[in-house]
Amino acid sequence: MGVAARSPGVAVLRSGHSAPHAAGRRGAPVITASFRHIGGIGPLRERQLWLSGVRSWAEVPAEGDILSPRLDEKLRAGVAASVRRLAERDLEFFGRALPQTEHWRLLPQVIEEAAFLDIEAAGDKVTVAGVLDADGLASFRGDLSRFLERSRRWRALVTFNGTIFDVPILRRALPGWEPPAVHVDLRHVYQRLRDKGGLKQLEVRVGFFRPPHLASLCGADAVALWHAQREGDPAALRRLVEYNLYDVFHLRPLAELGYNRLLQRTRMPAGPMPVSDRGAMLYDVSRAVAAACP
Repeated sequence: MGVAARSPGVAVLRSGHSAPHAAGRRGAPVITASFRHIGGIGPLRERQLWLSGVRSWAEVPAEGDILSPRLDEKLRAGVAASVRRLAERDLEFFGRALPQTEHWRLLPQVIEEAAFLDIEAAGDKVTVAGVLDADGLASFRGDLSRFLERSRRWRALVTFNGTIFDVPILRRALPGWEPPAVHVDLRHVYQRLRDKGGLKQLEVRVGFFRPPHLASLCGADAVALWHAQREGDPAALRRLVEYNLYDVFHLRPLAELGYNRLLQRTRMPAGPMPVSDRGAMLYDVSRAVAAACP
């Protein structure tokens, strides 16, 4: 493990991850048990398929009645296209075809190529952007050109409330930037699980705790810390970056937990994902903060 060479406005921590294709193999049954991306197949039809014994693409019979003559033709054509797209790893196809509220189903396929993202902002100004991706943990501020360059490698985005906060602000700050087609918004995931509230409240409910000097901070405090560091308080910058990176590194285990809980709730015929060891990532946060605030 080592801290990448620093340049103005960005600090990166590189650390090991599991092999990218291991997660994809483990999660293959998840997407192949999905039919919601096929035209005419809604949640009730999909469940009807599962209950009738058609629990994956491979179990769609080549002939005979399934749902109805009109839908059966769409279903078989959609499954054939899906098999081809998955073999090509065209995850963008599934991101566009699935309702965004169902993008969580793609998590096993994309998790090692995803960016777990959280920003702090004052109005439309991005004050700090934190990212955890295949290259490690990074904190960006000021010039976001390096953030933009790094984002081109992402195949998915995982956020908490990013649909209405992080992504719109980044679009305004970076004209021409577009997020990946696959976007798992954990606020939607946990609302579906009837676990409402903000990220900090959710962390407490699942047993994730922050150090005392960060535990009481909220978004308004992040804005105040930004103004304090602009006035020359280096401790304020360090605290702001650390606060943001805690948001970021909690997103991965929260995504995995939410995914597993949704599998149980929906009774989708697929296996759970392993949950990342939060304790193993705490040292990464400390190193990343030190790199961002020398």
